Formats: sequence, structure tokens, C-alpha cells
Amino acid sequence: MKISEQGIELLKHFESYEMKAYTCPAGVWTIGWGFTRINGIKVKEGDMMPLEEANKELEKQLRTYENIVKKAIMIKKINQNQYDALVSLCYNIGGSSFRRSSIVKLVNSRNFIGACRIFNLWSRAAKKRSKGLLRRRISERNLFCSWPDPIMKDMPKNYQEIYKEL
Repeated sequence: MKISEQGIELLKHFESYEMKAYTCPAGVWTIGWGFTRINGIKVKEGDMMPLEEANKELEKQLRTYENIVKKAIMIKKINQNQYDALVSLCYNIGGSSFRRSSIVKLVNSRNFIGACRIFNLWSRAAKKRSKGLLRRRISERNLFCSWPDPIMKDMPKNYQEIYKEL
């Protein structure tokens, strides 16, 4: 299985392309489609990456995250939407965190409803709840659950009440 165009669209929507290196909310230098390393080398201030190069790097890095998901998910029957959402989550939180996550445990035990319920727990940056990460997690959950139009474009004003920690 490979990440679909819909999965890539979701990922790109939340990563957004940046030609110049910048520091993300967690204080890490980032470039392109959310890359913190290129060929094992940390991104640093002043780095530049044209869009064409960023797209090629995204393809390369996606293969790494797809392989992590394939090895972590032990069951054979997940659908394309579930796979895409898991790759997007893994891409964003990293392979080690993904492998140890409760989401992986729940999916492997075929508890898909339970997995849907906890995507929002991965919505913190630097120990603070991030509105942007929460919107991404809700969109990944929506995709995982095969809901139509999964990308949440705007958060409701009362989002903190609606999406309390479990």
C-alpha cells in the first residue's frame, strides 16, 4: 500500500511548503514540507529549498514513514483512508513516537473506534495544546474514519470545550 493523493493532500495542507528555513512552534529548524533533516543533516537557519526539490524530498521521506507504518501495524486489513491518516500522523510525530503510540496498539487490536477517539491527544507542541495540531489531528481522524471532506479548515470558537482531553 502507498499513501494516496488524498493522503498527500492532507499532509501538504498542514505542513505547507516553506522555501526558507524557519523555526516551528516546537523550536526546531524546518524547511520544505516540514522537513527537519535532509539526508540525515539537520536543517539550519539560512537553508533554502526550491519547490521541485521539496517535492522530490517529500516522496523520499514518505517512503520512510510508509515503511514505519507497515512494520508497526500488524493487522493486514486496514483501508486506504486509515493507512493515509496513519502515515500523516507518523510523518508529523516521528517514527519512534508513532511506534509507541496508543493509536498503533488500538489499531493492532482492531479497535478502530478507540483509535479514532484518541487522535486529538497528539495535539501538543512544546507541552502546550496547539490549535493547528488539533485541527490536523481532527482531520487525520476524519480521514481515518472515512468521513467526507476530512480536512477541517476552521476550528469552532469553542474548540477547547468541544475537544477536551479524554
